[in-house]
Amino acid sequence: MNYYKGNAIYDHINANQLKNFKFCSGNLWQLVYGDNGCVPKLLALVIGADNNEYNAGYTAHQIEAFNLLNTLATSCNLPIKVIKFNTDVEIENVKVADDVTNEPTEITLAELRDVFSQNGLPVSNTATDKYLNDRTSSAYHKWQRGHLGRALTVSDIDLWKLTPAGAVQRIYELKRSYIAIGNWAPYPDDYRNFRLLSALANQANVRLGIVYNVRETRPVFNDNISNIKVFKVDFTKTPPVKLVGIYDTNGFFNL
Repeated sequence: MNYYKGNAIYDHINANQLKNFKFCSGNLWQLVYGDNGCVPKLLALVIGADNNEYNAGYTAHQIEAFNLLNTLATSCNLPIKVIKFNTDVEIENVKVADDVTNEPTEITLAELRDVFSQNGLPVSNTATDKYLNDRTSSAYHKWQRGHLGRALTVSDIDLWKLTPAGAVQRIYELKRSYIAIGNWAPYPDDYRNFRLLSALANQANVRLGIVYNVRETRPVFNDNISNIKVFKVDFTKTPPVKLVGIYDTNGFFNL
């Protein structure tokens, strides 16, 4: 999985103070976990924190991100967890809670794997010692790939669109590459992730979309959102992924 640390879509939302769009970036992820059939089983807010933050409470942004994810957990009757890992040390333990209002419990990685298993997720039986002497913010995700089993499906929610009343209207998967906007289409290799998010969206009665923009690398790097390509996704329909259109920046944000 590729995790966004920032992009022009996020920058536009911030610069224009668009209150009806929400997202997580940096060391904060809203994750959806599913079984081998891409059936959602567990939602998790995952937080990468330095040593001081790891031992502190949750920030206002983290609480907002949890509450937003919890709206889907509640409407879909799915369990939800908050998982915090320390980016300053080799991961041996994580802090886990059911809610941002509860005091988290520190558990080992083996115990965390058991939490996933207890919530209906297929996990492997490989060792879960501290992870590869890795102290990077991606250490949790490397552990996840290596120790939760290939049968598990997981995807993050890149972008939320809310109604004026604050209800979730759409969730988006963001994609970008160097491919010309007229030529790009979602890759079949990603369909398992799309199927997982589609199942979640259908259960929650919200819409799912894929959003693509070109990331230019020459003559200089430029994350170009002057044109944005939008697909709607629903795996109960044929075809499951259908082009909506190509929009300029304002057109997309006013869809």
